[in-house]
Amino acid sequence: MSDSSTNSLSLTALTSATALTLALSACGTGEEDETAEPDNGTVQSPQETDETETADDDAPSADPAELPDTPAGQTAEYVLEVINAEEDSTAQDWQDRLSESFRAELDEASVAEFINEQLRPAAPWTATGHQGTETLSSTRIEGAGGALDLQLEVDAEEQLTQLVFLPAQEPPEPAESFDEIEQRLPELPGEAQLLVLEGDEEVLRVGDGEPAAMGSVFKLWVLAAVVETVEAGYTSWDETLVLEDQHLVPSSLELADARAGDELTVQQAAQAMIEVSDNTATDLLMDLVGRDAVEQAVTDSGHHDPDLLSPFLTTRELFYLRWADPELSEEYASAGEQQRRDLLDEIPGGKLEITETDLIPDDGAEHGLEWFGTGEDIAAVHELLEVQAAEHPQLRDILGTNSGVLPQNQWWDQIAFKGGSSPGVLAGSWRAEGAEGTARIVVLQTMGQAEEVALNEAEYWVLAQAALEMEG
Repeated sequence: MSDSSTNSLSLTALTSATALTLALSACGTGEEDETAEPDNGTVQSPQETDETETADDDAPSADPAELPDTPAGQTAEYVLEVINAEEDSTAQDWQDRLSESFRAELDEASVAEFINEQLRPAAPWTATGHQGTETLSSTRIEGAGGALDLQLEVDAEEQLTQLVFLPAQEPPEPAESFDEIEQRLPELPGEAQLLVLEGDEEVLRVGDGEPAAMGSVFKLWVLAAVVETVEAGYTSWDETLVLEDQHLVPSSLELADARAGDELTVQQAAQAMIEVSDNTATDLLMDLVGRDAVEQAVTDSGHHDPDLLSPFLTTRELFYLRWADPELSEEYASAGEQQRRDLLDEIPGGKLEITETDLIPDDGAEHGLEWFGTGEDIAAVHELLEVQAAEHPQLRDILGTNSGVLPQNQWWDQIAFKGGSSPGVLAGSWRAEGAEGTARIVVLQTMGQAEEVALNEAEYWVLAQAALEMEG
């Protein structure tokens, strides 16, 4: 399960967050959305250019963009330098540049081969736009073959965990009013729901308000349970935790290369769980506090139907059910609560024998293999965490470091964000508060065909951001 962000930059891919994704579709076709995930380990060739054309004829016309002095920005600059170098790229260029999880999919020589065969023939490439964070980067590059979006992600060691080249797409137009959001959102594929609250007032509701899947937004309840466990004196924010094989789960960004025996504190795990939606950190914390504590947090938050989240699945359990054991998955989907708890005991322990390449799009969410709630349920857990933050200021950084948006009209002083996605599911939730204490909560939940949801991710997100930023 993973987060999603806006403006053409996915915080994690829908089904492969840390594995290498190298994709280059036909330049200039505009047929594939930049948020759609390509097949892992495959490379598609750019559109052939006319041999009679020269590089000067097709040279980029836009002004060059300066890349920021951040780990992600400087890595993007390095990638561009290798592409534009006088000599072909070699494996040595990528030595110590690729994370372990990246190399598990393609090694240094394969990356160099891709650069040489797919990108250097259209060089020089020029950066003409950029957006991103410390560890995430989306750079518009233009060359003789057209325009591409170079998207990448680096880990704490500044090594690549993801590298993607996608056809350049212009972002969707932002909405100018709540009425426009109400009109445009239902026109998109899938069943979309949007809830906007200011205090006790409902500003906007799109959809029927029925429970829907939420992806990694469920981690807000895990965080609330961690806070309660700290308050009860059973742990502390600086307690050191030790990873075990059972905690290691695919689609983990911060802990992509972690091994059993590695250590991190409760606060570090909570930060990774929320900021980059790290699944390994999530399961580590769930193991710390216990399933019962998380289910109690669901009840304490005021969830309208806690049974929807009972038993409260770990990410490991969900991954196993959806991608490792179809028979157990089918039995689980049709079982009652107690039988489901018994079935979870049948999942073997130890290291999960699933890799990023196994996480193919499926219809698991349609069969109940997800976490479910309404917009009001998600709003309620945000409010619970806001109350907890009064005694635990750590929550401000945990919830606010990744705001999920690159704001154009930031009226708030503090923000809490958690998003989520899985095949066929996209969700985002924000609680923003201004200087005068005005608080707005925005919750987006979308379910539909995996490909359709992925292709329209940017527009869903633009509409949610407009609902967050718009003046009431």
